[in-house]
Amino acid sequence: MPESISKSTAKLLKDITGEPRLNSAMRMTIKDALLYRLEKVNAEIEEYEEKYETKFEEFREAWDNDKIQDRYSYEIESDYWKWEELITRREKIEEALKWLE
Repeated sequence: MPESISKSTAKLLKDITGEPRLNSAMRMTIKDALLYRLEKVNAEIEEYEEKYETKFEEFREAWDNDKIQDRYSYEIESDYWKWEELITRREKIEEALKWLE
């Protein structure tokens, strides 16, 4: 059984979206939040792409083929795992956005 939201939260969602139907207001708000999060994630991914001058897929292939110098240094290994997590998060956000369309 779904939980209900408070009247004040429902009013807030309706007020900030201008949408009188709660379900539509919630979907609009979630979509806006996902688009904002996607923008942030893409910016972080771009930082890694600039740092390593490549896309993650190419970096992973080089990693898997032992072509990354000092790949087990703290910085590079940490970057790899953070970058991979960002790619995964972006995929999840993009999938959620498809569901909201």
